[in-house]
Amino acid sequence: MLTHYRRRRSAYPVAPRPRIPRRLIATVIFVLAVAYFFGGNILRLFGFGGPIERLPATVAVEDRGTVTVTLDGEEPKRAENSMKLFAGEGIGTGSSGHATLRFFEGTLARLDQNSSLVVEESTREKDGTRIVLTLERGSLWVHVPDTSASGGTLRSLRTPTLTFTFPPGTEAIVSPSSILVFAAEGEGVEVSLPKHPSVAIGEGQKLTLPGDLPASSVKKDLYDYRTPLDTSTVQLALLTESRSQGEAFSLSMVETGGGSGSDILSVATPSDGQTLVGAMVRVSGTFGTRVETVKVNGYPAVLDREARTFTQDVSLPEGEQEFLVRIQAMDAEGQPLVEMRRMVKRGAGGTPVGAIPSPAITSPARSGETYRTQAAELILRGTSPAEAAVIYVNDYKLKLFTPSKGTWSYLAGTALGNMKPGTNTYDVIAEDAQGRRSAPVRITVIHGEGAEGVVGQGSASSASAPVAVDPRTLPTNDPTAPGTLRVTGDAAQAGFTATGTGFLLEGATSPQTATVWVNDYQLKLYTAGKTFWNYIASPDLKTLKEGVNSFTVIARDGEGKILDKMEVKVEYRK
Repeated sequence: MLTHYRRRRSAYPVAPRPRIPRRLIATVIFVLAVAYFFGGNILRLFGFGGPIERLPATVAVEDRGTVTVTLDGEEPKRAENSMKLFAGEGIGTGSSGHATLRFFEGTLARLDQNSSLVVEESTREKDGTRIVLTLERGSLWVHVPDTSASGGTLRSLRTPTLTFTFPPGTEAIVSPSSILVFAAEGEGVEVSLPKHPSVAIGEGQKLTLPGDLPASSVKKDLYDYRTPLDTSTVQLALLTESRSQGEAFSLSMVETGGGSGSDILSVATPSDGQTLVGAMVRVSGTFGTRVETVKVNGYPAVLDREARTFTQDVSLPEGEQEFLVRIQAMDAEGQPLVEMRRMVKRGAGGTPVGAIPSPAITSPARSGETYRTQAAELILRGTSPAEAAVIYVNDYKLKLFTPSKGTWSYLAGTALGNMKPGTNTYDVIAEDAQGRRSAPVRITVIHGEGAEGVVGQGSASSASAPVAVDPRTLPTNDPTAPGTLRVTGDAAQAGFTATGTGFLLEGATSPQTATVWVNDYQLKLYTAGKTFWNYIASPDLKTLKEGVNSFTVIARDGEGKILDKMEVKVEYRK
């Protein structure tokens, strides 16, 4: 008997029909995918996965003209000192009006008259900090902290025409279609324009688009609009006034006197105006959870993180009756949170100088000598008298000094901030257990151009000695690469006046440079291809005289031809 396969002719369901429409399922999957890839940023907006701190900019207005602010979408109202601007809020100036914004990490932005600025972003999160501004009209002076204080912050300024990204150490004046760069680390300020490759505008350069040229009409390479700054630029009223106002505004945010520093920093000792019994003052207090480092006059204090206390002993310099003590609280990125100041005084009939024998300096030179170096770090060493319980170098107490060893050492370095280009002096003082002090001994360190070693009588005029190449035989052509040679450092500042033992004339040049000359003297330690140079201007080296000094700086290529040439004038007062 055969079995026949019977087909069912009536309709029947193979599987249950979905109750949710397929389009809705696809939409949900797409949303989940977007949330997977981009949800981190969305969650952070609500405080998850690393919160974003929205930090304000503080306003300072000047006693002239009209300044208004727009807060939280409301109608503009008159600005007042210490007002706070958050993201999405703006500030504007009228005729003769000026205002300065100070951001949480130290950046300063000062608006010229008839200008308008909007704060787009001012945030700090785990991965870094962001400051994004829009300059709608007018002009703006910008001053950005240097590397040591700026961490991983992104700073960007948009205008109707251009977009600028500022590196650490920037000082610039910006308008919608131009920028003047007076200082900037690295390659300089990045300038971008839609449909054009971005360019870098370095120190001593400017970029100016002609007239009110719209972005769509710019056909050339942006570098074609770059030129060197001329000498009249540094006399701009916006520049000189902004520098003065910026310094005053920063100082106004420093807490002085008997303030407590709230929950960030509290100073227990000394009190403001305290009169010292000896020549040493102990600085102590407490710090909050946001504080990573406490510095006293630039030196790191000793921290007890469990008790959240700090201490640091500071020596009152010889010959000074009053001494300012600066206490700074820094966060993990090295950015200042708050600074407090205390003024202390030397007591009448204080410790006589020379009460105990003086220490001695033995390396890298002996007491009273001058040593020249280009090294980034230098260790000072010496011996101490048997009576010494403490050794001070300038106002810093050596923490690792052991009296029984009879020796001491001190690390000076450019990265530490206790050795700078030019002339540095280090006074070494011994103090016994009763607070009696020795007379100071001194070593002078010149950091800059010149042979390594002790500067003796025979080398005092070495910077002016004849060179193998007679500069009169070199080409006198017009510069083939104008704008590539520039001066940085103190001498680049408007109205810089040198005092004391002199200064370091330093700057930058192009990689095509083979030799650098200053007043017909070829810099002996400059090597071809280096992009920086320096020259010691000092009365001791016969390279600096009282009054106005003129320095002609020339960069030459391998054939001796002039790449660029500039003149620097500096007044020297003894």
